[in-house]
Amino acid sequence: MRWKTVSAIFFLVVLYLIIGATVFRALEQPRESSQKLAILAEKLEFLAMHSCVNSSELEDLVKHVVAAVRAGVNPSGNSFNQTSLWDLSSSFFFAGTVITTIGFGNISPHTEGGRIFCIIYALLGIPLFGFLLAGVGDQLGTIFGKGIARVEKMIVKWQVSQTKIRVISTLLFILFGCLIFVALPAVIFKHIEGWSTLESIYFVVITLTTIGFGDFVAGEKGGSENLEYLDYYKPVVWFWILVGLAYFAAVLSMIGDWFRVISKKTKEEVGEFRAHAAEWTANVSAEFKETRRRLSVDIYDRFQRAASIKRKLSSELGINAAMNQEMTPGKRTLSANLGEDREAYPNMNLSLSPVPGALARNGSLYLNGLSPDIADRREIAIIENLK
Repeated sequence: MRWKTVSAIFFLVVLYLIIGATVFRALEQPRESSQKLAILAEKLEFLAMHSCVNSSELEDLVKHVVAAVRAGVNPSGNSFNQTSLWDLSSSFFFAGTVITTIGFGNISPHTEGGRIFCIIYALLGIPLFGFLLAGVGDQLGTIFGKGIARVEKMIVKWQVSQTKIRVISTLLFILFGCLIFVALPAVIFKHIEGWSTLESIYFVVITLTTIGFGDFVAGEKGGSENLEYLDYYKPVVWFWILVGLAYFAAVLSMIGDWFRVISKKTKEEVGEFRAHAAEWTANVSAEFKETRRRLSVDIYDRFQRAASIKRKLSSELGINAAMNQEMTPGKRTLSANLGEDREAYPNMNLSLSPVPGALARNGSLYLNGLSPDIADRREIAIIENLK
């Protein structure tokens, strides 16, 4: 990828981030301010109702509560009735979020040994899970590919173009996958966790895109009080995450293939357009050169003919002037009479040549001879008298 392309994409991403930051700020900051005012009002009300507690003691209690929440412990209710965040089911789910790089953040290791082990475990587990995800994605792609092939065979009967068939089958593949891995799990989480429809869809999308904010985590607020159910509930959720991630990876891979195909076709079309443009330019240039050459030759011929006519006229004018000087008054009178007769005979021309026997064309009367198709008896008599 060229540096200009990278720079353009970078500025596009920065612009996208700025837009997102502006929208999130406009939506979330007012609620944050109202929450701060509400907490402050509740503190003042608590101190007013319990005069035995001063503000410093209350602040110490709040700090302990915040630290417990950050450690993943729920300080509300009776701690003896709460399940451990590090039982086998929860630990399995946490290990799964580590290698899937989701990292909900609701629990995290706080001991030195736990953090060191988490580093090593993530470095080894993430590549291993990547291989597993690729394998599952290939299998899902094969399964859905067979289904798409069957759908395409059915659509071919409708006499639809191959491009439309591919678009329709792909949309069906995406819709079917969203129904299985997004819509159906959202309904299940809404029923079990007690979330709203929006919260359920929000958790599903945030989880399968590996964002994992941790504000909603399956198994933390289960609607069922049966602890045996919750013991295998989180592992089942993790297997759903595995298949869902594989599906999303297959979709992203398909979109990437589309972009590559589109880019390849675009490059081919641009190459063909450039070839046609170069061919058209060469043809136009050749035609222009040929036209210029023909015009040059034509203009040169015209100039040559004009120069030849000019030389001929100049020569004839020079001869006529010389002969007029040699002519006697009688001959000049004859010339004048011939000029008057020429008006009566427009097709007859008189040419005087000093060279005996010389002929002037254009069908004319000669000094030493007559044009056979114009001469008449009167003109012959005139010539004889001159002699």
